[in-house]
Amino acid sequence: MAGGAADIPGPGGTGAPGKSPAARPRVVMPLRRDVAAFSPGDARLDHDAALLAKFVLAGTLPLFAQVFYYLNEYPPPYLLSKAWPFLTLPLAFYAVARLKLPVSGAFLTVLAYALGFTPMVSMIQLGNGFLDALTTTIKAWPFTYYFSLSALLALLAVNPSSIRKIVLAFGAGTFILMVLIYLAAPTSWYSNNPADSKLLLFDLERGYRVYMPMFFGMILVFFLARSFILRRNVLFALGVAVSFLPMLFIFKQRAAIGAAVVVVAFGMTMSLPPMLRRLVVGAALVGAAAGTGLLAYKLGLFSGSLDGATNALGASLSVRQNSSALAFGFLGDDPMRWTFGVGATTRFSTTTLNDIFGNGQFFIADLGWIGVIFEYGVIGAALLAVLYGWCFVYVFRLTRDLTDAFTLALADYVLYLIVSSAVYSVVFTPGELGVVMALIVYLDRQRRAAPAAPVTVLSRFSRSAEAHLVSREGPRAGGRGARHVTLGRSPGAR
Repeated sequence: MAGGAADIPGPGGTGAPGKSPAARPRVVMPLRRDVAAFSPGDARLDHDAALLAKFVLAGTLPLFAQVFYYLNEYPPPYLLSKAWPFLTLPLAFYAVARLKLPVSGAFLTVLAYALGFTPMVSMIQLGNGFLDALTTTIKAWPFTYYFSLSALLALLAVNPSSIRKIVLAFGAGTFILMVLIYLAAPTSWYSNNPADSKLLLFDLERGYRVYMPMFFGMILVFFLARSFILRRNVLFALGVAVSFLPMLFIFKQRAAIGAAVVVVAFGMTMSLPPMLRRLVVGAALVGAAAGTGLLAYKLGLFSGSLDGATNALGASLSVRQNSSALAFGFLGDDPMRWTFGVGATTRFSTTTLNDIFGNGQFFIADLGWIGVIFEYGVIGAALLAVLYGWCFVYVFRLTRDLTDAFTLALADYVLYLIVSSAVYSVVFTPGELGVVMALIVYLDRQRRAAPAAPVTVLSRFSRSAEAHLVSREGPRAGGRGARHVTLGRSPGAR
């Protein structure tokens, strides 16, 4: 017993005199790098890597969201945005091969049709050359952003809270920049021709306006609306009201604002308790029916005259009416054109649609689903409808029981794209759908993996405590010399 007691290490860790330190082996098991760094230098490296990942995501997210995709008056970001689908194509291939993403089959089917079949149709129906036909697919390539951004998120492993802060910061920056541009830009910078400027526009009906890319801004609005219901804080409601002011007086895109109102109302309603939700839905349906009837009467639809609508909506309605008439006239009674579409041209094509129609006011992107049928046919429109509908059903089921306002806001944006598709073509900015879906899927997988972390921490803590107990038991546990095992600091001890 005396000998056994002498073998127990003293406070200095060297043992009793006369005993060799080699008699008590010391096993050091450093912590895993993904749990905690085991030196100040490693901690610094981990912090720098996380910071770099945030900067990479913040720098690339506007390109994925097509913020600069149509701002041709700013060539550097405009050209980079056009080339971005091809620069990120290796990431897309990686995601298709290694990541099991939901709704991926619908995305790949739409890509195959839009990139492989429609260019051939445009060569037949519009007389496009081979290069011109390939150029027309540039607006469909951003569908690949669903895969490429998913791969980038998986590789960067950015914390969900950091993603939320980045997106919402871009949203706040959108409104701040819109107001600053409107206040600082001289009137000489505005243009009444969208071909010359996509950001600063002027027309007689709406005056001077800033056509700001609103991807992040709309997500911020939906986040504030969801937060107001979930947290019962009036400041969020005030934020929603304040965010609509620059949209009404500076942005002035009526279809986009109307779609945002519908989505905000939907999001706030779906966040209510079940009984109150049913009452609100019933009242909303009655009010919507009455409002629609009153609006139709004011616009003169019951009398068969569209003069009221024309006067209310101004030149934008006239342009859409003209474009619709030209589109239907070109489709005619040809079943092949209706079934497969006729393709499209670009402003760089040898022969453009404006040349074919002899009209410079033909804008296919402003025709909603009519424009989709014109370009991709009934088959292409059906594929796109299935894709957007499938995405909506997926995110609706995924977020039905969630209380995370940010994820719910991302899901609301899918609905916003569907509602606004009545006016804006779903192929106008398809990268937005890919970005929202990639973020929702990534956040969902991070959320599902989160509960496993406490189990791992407790398991390591238990092993550490057991090893510490064995080291104190010494030779009494098995008659051998004590083995001092150091596992390192437990994550739970922070």
